[in-house]
Amino acid sequence: MKIPSLNLLRKIRKPDAQIKMERTHYGIKFCLPEKLSEDELLKLLVRIPASAYKLPEDQRVSIDFGERTCSRRLILHMMNSIIWEKGINIAAWLSGNDESVKLFRSAGLSVIEPPSEIQKANKPEDESKNEEKNEDKEEKHEEHISALKVVYNSMRSGQKVETEGDVLVLGHLNPGAEVIAGGSIIVAGRLLGVVHAGGYGRGDVFVWAGSFETPQVRIGNKLCYADSKSTSCWRKCVVITLEDGTPVIRENKFMSMFMNTEKK
Repeated sequence: MKIPSLNLLRKIRKPDAQIKMERTHYGIKFCLPEKLSEDELLKLLVRIPASAYKLPEDQRVSIDFGERTCSRRLILHMMNSIIWEKGINIAAWLSGNDESVKLFRSAGLSVIEPPSEIQKANKPEDESKNEEKNEDKEEKHEEHISALKVVYNSMRSGQKVETEGDVLVLGHLNPGAEVIAGGSIIVAGRLLGVVHAGGYGRGDVFVWAGSFETPQVRIGNKLCYADSKSTSCWRKCVVITLEDGTPVIRENKFMSMFMNTEKK
């Protein structure tokens, strides 16, 4: 396997070089300049020969973007013109910018440098188990986010939506219409139909309605009954949650003022 020439490595290591290189326990880290525009950065990276990235089989490359806010365009161009084109094996995509890290994660890219053998050997067993649990929680959280069901208009009598995730209705939920969700339910317009949030046992959910006008709401295994005479929040913007196992209806005063202004 061809190894980067000494002259090339010395050039990258120069203090005035735009791309800095650091030796790591797993290979090489390329630290990219933050002040260049994305187009200038891509031109700079394309000029680096593929041999600069070729390392022995047991070593890998990581890319550090610093505090740069990366765009999807930048990542796609890097993948097409550099990573795949030059056959580079990237160990980690590193950044100190939260938005960039989220972008990398959403693309399925690793954002953590590989641990050294010493770190692996010294890591407590409990810590390893905690990391596995946290990873499971993150995966489940991402599943809940990706399971959002959006209804882009009002639902009429006889229509029904049932999903394990959250539901957003961008209209009215008319009498005879029904929504059953494993997560939370948001009805942007008038809530006149039947809703059941937390339909699969979850209690950390809510129901939000632009105008509360239904006699019954179910959250988890709890029922909430209401009518125009006994409920001060009737025909107002509300959020309904479970507190100590009891359904609680609260007027969302900020949104109520906004929606009243819109009606006027």
